[in-house]
Formats: sequence, C-alpha cells, structure tokens
Amino acid sequence: MPGPSPKPPRTTTVSPRGLVAYEPGAGDVDVEDGLDDLELVGVDLGESDLERRTVSGCLLRRCTLDGADLGRARVVDTVLEACEAAHLRVARSAWRDVVIDGCRLGSVEAYETEWRGVRLTGTKVDYLNARAATWRDVDLAGCRIGELDLTDARVERLRLDGCTVDTLVVGHARLSDVDLRGARIEAVEGLAGLAGSWLTPEQLTLLAPSLAASLGITIAD
Repeated sequence: MPGPSPKPPRTTTVSPRGLVAYEPGAGDVDVEDGLDDLELVGVDLGESDLERRTVSGCLLRRCTLDGADLGRARVVDTVLEACEAAHLRVARSAWRDVVIDGCRLGSVEAYETEWRGVRLTGTKVDYLNARAATWRDVDLAGCRIGELDLTDARVERLRLDGCTVDTLVVGHARLSDVDLRGARIEAVEGLAGLAGSWLTPEQLTLLAPSLAASLGITIAD
C-alpha cells in the first residue's frame, strides 16, 4: 500500500473571458477604479497606484509592473504572464484564483498577504517576503526563488514542484500539508518551523548538519 502523502493544493483553472483589449497609444491606463475584465499586453504599469483597489478577471501579458503598489488590493481570477518588476509591492493584499506564469520579479513585498488558489509557474523571484502571510492552496512549479521568507506565516496545502530555493526561512511558521519534496532547497533558516512539511530522505540528509546544530548536537568524526 502507498504511504501517506500531503494533501495537494486545490487550485482551479483560471482563464479570463470576455476581455476588453487595451489599445496601445490610447494613453495611460486608468487605474483609479481598479482593473476589471481587461487584456493588457506590453503595457507599462510601473509605479501604478492600485492600493486598496480590485484587479478582477484580467490578463496581463508582458507588462512592466516595477514599483506598482497593490498594497491592500484584491486580485481575483487574473493571469499575469511574462510580466517583469524589479520591485513589486503587494503587502496585505488578497489574491484568489490567480496564475503567475513566466514572470521575472526582483523583490516582492508580500507580507501579511492572503493567497488562496494561487499558482506560480516558470517564474523567477529574487526575494519573496511573505512574512506573516496566510496562504492556502498555493502551487509553485518550475520556479527559481532566491529567498522565500515565510516567517510567522500560516501555510496550508503548499506544493513546490521542480523548484529551486536558495534560502527558505520558516521561523515561527505554522505549516500544514506543505510538500517540499519536489524542491531543491539550499539552506533553511528557522528549522523548527518545518513542522508540518514533507521532505525526502535525501533532503533530510542534506539538512542533517543544520538540524543537529539547531538541537545542540555535535556530530563527531
């Protein structure tokens, strides 16, 4: 009989329909009332103020988001494809049924966010600050993350598949059904926070020296 396994993330297919295409040259995109049912291709949204606004049912393809502020925003049923941002601010925002595909992101301020049904595929993030976030049903596939900071976060049903994470920070995190078996993780900080996660024997072997050190165990030759 197969052994136990973590519960997988529950994500849905996100495919916005009935979109209104934004016409290049029509002037700056009006974000005053948020973004609703829009298809934006190659649009510069850098420094856009979307704080406390809603982005709903949109497709953003090859857009620049550098310096955009989505703090306390609500993002739902939306796809971000091949977008770029050196610095993206989304702190305290709520994301539901969102796909981030093939994006290149530098520093992402995502602390105290609420993510549900969010999927990242083929995306590179230098620093993902998800401190004190609440994540449920989040799936990362084929991603490269420099540092994933989940300090004080509450995470339920998270899967990393084919991902590389240079540093995973989980101090005081509360994890449940977090599947790290498909990830290459170079270093972990706050090892006690790994409770509730799933690792392979090979991963555990690599982490053994750090685990021993955290428990005050000396490994003698």
